[in-house]
Amino acid sequence: MAERTQLERRLTSPQVAMIGLSGALGTGLFLGSGSTIALAGPATVISYVLAGALALEIVWALAEMVSVHPVPGGHGAVAGAYLGRMGGYVARWNFAIQSFIAVGAEVVATATYLQHWFPGLNLGAATAGCSLFVVGLNLATVRLYGASEYWFSMIKVVAISVFILLGLSLILFGWPSANPPTGLSNLTRHGGFAPSGIGGILLAACTAVFSFGGIENVSTSAAESEHPEKDIPRAASAMIWRLLLFYVLAVGVIVAMQPWSHTAASDGSIESSPFVHALDNAGVPAAGHIMNGVLIVAALSAANGCLYASSRMFHSLALDKMAPAFAGRTTASGTPRGAVLIASTGMVAASLLAIFAQESAFNYLMGCAILAILVTWVIILVTHLKFRQKRAGRPAGPARLWGAPITNWLGIVACLGVFISLRWQMPVVWWAGIPYLVLLCGSYFVLRAFRHIPKPASLPEGH
Repeated sequence: MAERTQLERRLTSPQVAMIGLSGALGTGLFLGSGSTIALAGPATVISYVLAGALALEIVWALAEMVSVHPVPGGHGAVAGAYLGRMGGYVARWNFAIQSFIAVGAEVVATATYLQHWFPGLNLGAATAGCSLFVVGLNLATVRLYGASEYWFSMIKVVAISVFILLGLSLILFGWPSANPPTGLSNLTRHGGFAPSGIGGILLAACTAVFSFGGIENVSTSAAESEHPEKDIPRAASAMIWRLLLFYVLAVGVIVAMQPWSHTAASDGSIESSPFVHALDNAGVPAAGHIMNGVLIVAALSAANGCLYASSRMFHSLALDKMAPAFAGRTTASGTPRGAVLIASTGMVAASLLAIFAQESAFNYLMGCAILAILVTWVIILVTHLKFRQKRAGRPAGPARLWGAPITNWLGIVACLGVFISLRWQMPVVWWAGIPYLVLLCGSYFVLRAFRHIPKPASLPEGH
């Protein structure tokens, strides 16, 4: 009997939308926004608007391409067709590595959050337990994965919505009645709206870019969407506007409820979350416990989505003979279990390094992940340029990036600007990232020397 390599179209439109949302709506907002606020103060809201504008461009470039070509491997497979063998190899391996490094960090974060409730819990055992849970969801049917990710994301959306509504009521009306309205004075006190000037806003925008990392997950779901030509553009539109609203409104509420300097630090603990600070200052009982539960769900959701995205990239690579053949096989229900296991190996390796190695080792991994996000975004924009060039004169697809090719070049320049700025703001990105990129590109030539890599076939188009 012939081996199965076909993914099944079992994801519904709401599930596709939530998969795209989940990757970017995680600990970067709930825990990491404190370090971003430290750079720009209340003007951080402008930084998130700038970063969100770049993310909006990436999402619409993705939606335009993968709604026309809803194939396994998403934007990576499309890059192979339009940029050639090496383009497809670098795009997919880079994104797969980006995702399984991120999932390793997320399961370690989940275990850390569990220690807030269970101080005696062994971090290694907790990490292993969280990893098994996430792997189990990804080894199950595609429909079960989609359902679990839908509800994970829904919990996060509800939690942020409740926080925003509660914060606005405290700012405008005071709640409960014992607390007077805080008003908007905190936006201009303590050094003004932009205490670090335009430079601080731009530096914070560089940091905020990484909060939107994971939006690319929507492209990997195209091959398993029931109606990709409708679901992907709808998901892209709903996802990015929700992200912008959530990030801008949530951060705006935080800096308005209390002086920005109270939340301008993050040491990685639950208590350092700006959300926890804001809830504590408002007199909300058990704020730390409430946010801890939300953080656990957010981290598990992000880990779930990143493992899914990584495994689908490995599946696509295997189909083109750029990864072990067993990663291309699927079960009767369409699950690429071999690819999931490969992605899980990367997750275990990243988790072990984060647990047992020195802090520099974990930073090395994160440096690779940060650079991988920028590489992914640049490849998407370059692929879209080729996509438009080769399809000139043909009918437009169901989604379309506004302003191309000018917006493409502006996005590429913005990504390069972020990378250059991180030379001083986050040097580990250069120390870890540049060797990583050299090894990634070099590995293609090594593989080509030992194995025939077929020329990318013409991509089928959606209906």
